[in-house]
Amino acid sequence: MVHVRTLSRYPSALVVAGLVLGMLSVPRAQAPVAKAPTHATRAKRLLIHNAMVIYGNAKPAYGPMDILVEDNLIARVAPAGTIKAADAVIDATGKYVMPGLVNTHMHWQDERGGVPMPIQYERNLYLASGVTTTREVGGDFEKSKRWQAESAANTAIAPRMQVYWVPNRGNGTPEALRANVREAKARGADGLKIFGMDRDQLEAVMDEAHKQSLKTTTHIAVEEVTAADFIELGVDSIEHFYGVADAAIDGIQNFPPDHNSSNEVHRFGRAGELYAQANRQKLSQVVDAMVARKVAWSPTLSIYEASRDLTRAQNLPWYRDYLHPAVEAFFSPNLDNHGSYFVGWTNTQEVRWRQQYRIWMDVLREFGLKGGTITTGDDTAFIYSLYGFGMVRELELHEEAGFHPLEVIKHATVNGATLLGLGDRLGRVRQGYLADLLVVNGNPLENLHVLNPTGADMNVNGRNVRGGAVEWTIKDGIPYHGPTLMREVKDIVARARAARK
Repeated sequence: MVHVRTLSRYPSALVVAGLVLGMLSVPRAQAPVAKAPTHATRAKRLLIHNAMVIYGNAKPAYGPMDILVEDNLIARVAPAGTIKAADAVIDATGKYVMPGLVNTHMHWQDERGGVPMPIQYERNLYLASGVTTTREVGGDFEKSKRWQAESAANTAIAPRMQVYWVPNRGNGTPEALRANVREAKARGADGLKIFGMDRDQLEAVMDEAHKQSLKTTTHIAVEEVTAADFIELGVDSIEHFYGVADAAIDGIQNFPPDHNSSNEVHRFGRAGELYAQANRQKLSQVVDAMVARKVAWSPTLSIYEASRDLTRAQNLPWYRDYLHPAVEAFFSPNLDNHGSYFVGWTNTQEVRWRQQYRIWMDVLREFGLKGGTITTGDDTAFIYSLYGFGMVRELELHEEAGFHPLEVIKHATVNGATLLGLGDRLGRVRQGYLADLLVVNGNPLENLHVLNPTGADMNVNGRNVRGGAVEWTIKDGIPYHGPTLMREVKDIVARARAARK
């Protein structure tokens, strides 16, 4: 194992730490004498010393505090200097500790477009971005169940996983769909991810899901059923934006006569008009119904962002070192690849998408203000969004939608854990909860950019310095060193690029 000392990669974080401590009235407590943790190795007693704490449920940060992790649990949270004995210590002076992020919409992939890619590439990127729990909503079910077992046993360096089953419409009969849902239960699915279908088919799927005690989520698309049908039939959550605007249109969507929904350019190009076509009063009524029936929303704002600014999306700085050739090839405009639809993409289409985002974000904000449960998911490795980076961008876009950073972090922690049925053991920095924690260089409440695994630019005493990033991601009490994870990703990418020459 590699022994890693904290802060060695981030000298600028030391400066930031001094500034933070200068604002605190509590004197700096001395850390117990102990070694730094070892990457990917659980210590019997791991102490995170002198940290500011973001609890997770939107209450303000507080500290400095000591957090004791024993095995896989948070054993104690106490004022800094209180806990004296530990086997390993992370000095979190000037840093913030928060719960691990819950990604409620993602896909585990060891290839893109038929080009192989090591699964560890994706695992490392998610962990380095602070993601400790994932809900996969469509992938290779057998592989994912195997990876889920490896994560649960901590024999792999990976976030924990839930794996959802996509019902096979098969011959389309209600009984065939019911049988498929029963098969999902028998094979160990954690829930169902349902696409659009006819009303009688949906009634059968939802009824059988409830009988089998399977959670449900939906990517509605433009179909006979809209969000109104899913809400009525008791779906647990809605993904993306589809179906919500459709349920609020006076009549049906106004697409041109030559529209082909099997053509990705047509489909995504016109999807950017749906919210503009909706009746705003009816949108509020859809929101009210979602809140009343306790239907959560995982909006995945970040996955469609390239549609409103393609040039920005194609030139993100982290691609230089961390974009695997398999993902790069999949991103290139190619109608054979889902979401690779930028063939002749126009400024007019981008303008329509920017208008869509403003309405979509306003509706999402209204949903939150009325008490709706919002979670975070990135749906990455499509549409110029990269694993982990897309999740951090999702949080940033929630702030753009009008949410306070404390609310955003609640979306990504408490709300995500609750949606996945894990809210009694995950999502808070709370004694007795599973030790899924992030040690962040900098204050995410001041600048969510500091969660980006490549760091962020900071102004310190008038100087521009590079700092930030998640220094340690702790999952099940096991500390993973962010810079080490990212160095490994860089090596994976370099080897893959060299192999193509």
